[in-house]
Amino acid sequence: MIFGHLTVTAAVHHLVKRRIDPSRVLPLGPLLVGAYLPDLMDKPTALVTGLSGRGYGHSLVLQAALFALLAWPLRRRARPLTALGVGVLAHLLEDWVPLPVLLAPLLGPIPYIPQMPLLEKLRLYYTSGSVQMWIEVAAVLYWLAVLVRARASTRRSRQRANACTPSSSAL
Repeated sequence: MIFGHLTVTAAVHHLVKRRIDPSRVLPLGPLLVGAYLPDLMDKPTALVTGLSGRGYGHSLVLQAALFALLAWPLRRRARPLTALGVGVLAHLLEDWVPLPVLLAPLLGPIPYIPQMPLLEKLRLYYTSGSVQMWIEVAAVLYWLAVLVRARASTRRSRQRANACTPSSSAL
């Protein structure tokens, strides 16, 4: 869920900022890094080892240990660390991580899932009809709409600027 994690995290950030309490808003940068942190830990490992793309980076136990290690050196930077943690929790919720992975290694090792070619994995994902797939599709459509709206706004601004600029023949 490349676009799904970005969109859901940014939407929650925006909702808190606009609707709930601007003073409680967490910094967006660490929040977005946290939203991708489990994948940033697991995907490269999966490419090298052949293990699942949802490995120990998707373990709540490992993430808690990581944050416990970071808590002391970053104690003066509590808001960014909190934002990172909230982003990780959002990622784990959005991925609907199964309990054996979420609580690994307490319930045993990460279950082995054999690797498959990327195109096959994408085909299976986008034909699955899962909640995650629909979140990803909605996110892609949202960002396409944002792009179209931004381009239209830029085009209107240029047209207004050109209309206000006297032409050389009028001088």
